[in-house]
Amino acid sequence: MKLEELNDTQLSSFLAGKTVRYTNTKKDSTVTGDRTRTFKINSIDRVGRHVETSKQFITAKVSDIDDSGAEKPRTLYVDSIDVIV
Repeated sequence: MKLEELNDTQLSSFLAGKTVRYTNTKKDSTVTGDRTRTFKINSIDRVGRHVETSKQFITAKVSDIDDSGAEKPRTLYVDSIDVIV
């Protein structure tokens, strides 16, 4: 299933509680040293689209698995998310 094909409600329901691998397309992580991060999505605050690119994103509270599980707010672009569990 492609996440981009889900509507906002379906996407929120599907991702809540999931552990995901996220690939940042712009810069390397200061935590892992590469562009790949692992997050557990605790809750999703918003699903939206970037004004200029129309790329779908979520804003969420996540546990940062790569940073000892610290809870952080994050904006994640849907096309960069791979669901692990």
